[in-house]
Amino acid sequence: MGSGEPAAALRRVPRDSSYLLIADAQSNPVDTHQLSSAIIVAMGYQHLFHERDLALLYDWLQETGELYVDLDRPHSGGDNSSTYFIDSLAQLKKIVGAEGHREISITIFRQKQYPIRGVVDESLVSEAIAYLRDGEWFSIVSLGDGPLAPCKIVASGDTQAELRQSFDELKGHTVRFGQNPFDLRNSYFGEPENAWVAQSYMHPPKIVKNWQSYPPYETNPDHYRQIALW
Repeated sequence: MGSGEPAAALRRVPRDSSYLLIADAQSNPVDTHQLSSAIIVAMGYQHLFHERDLALLYDWLQETGELYVDLDRPHSGGDNSSTYFIDSLAQLKKIVGAEGHREISITIFRQKQYPIRGVVDESLVSEAIAYLRDGEWFSIVSLGDGPLAPCKIVASGDTQAELRQSFDELKGHTVRFGQNPFDLRNSYFGEPENAWVAQSYMHPPKIVKNWQSYPPYETNPDHYRQIALW
């Protein structure tokens, strides 16, 4: 390595790894503040998911059959997030594996989001009005074109008048209605019972997660190893 390269040795890792290049801390440990100069090139974010995390998400999927994933890209200017409804861990793997932004914040919700669903007609509008009090924020989303495409927010507002107008414009379309969970609170990091959160930052380099253990996995890991988690 030339004199301008970091002190930590760099080694190539297998093609299917989450990193193209990583700092070899075993041969030459490096301070976390130096990691940004170690040219860590992320190739997706599968590495954020430990087996215990996958076990947790697998169990949540068994509860509702679906998880809502918010993938936010910090420090990229404005609102730059993508959201998905997934019904398998295989979908999740493809989504996080394809992400190339250098920083990421992933929030996966346990409870089913946007629960009022179907083709917009008077019955669905009545159900939506009964679901939400006037003055509460609502969002209407449509699914993306394909199983791995992010969904789209097609309307939002905080009055029943706006709700009725939005549905009038969407009559005949298939939508999902509810509240954007981030309209209720800015972060779910402190609510691990409701959401799994992982964040990966470059400046300074750090990874933080709100789940550090999952007792059912720690108690019986063999149970989950019999399941195709990833």
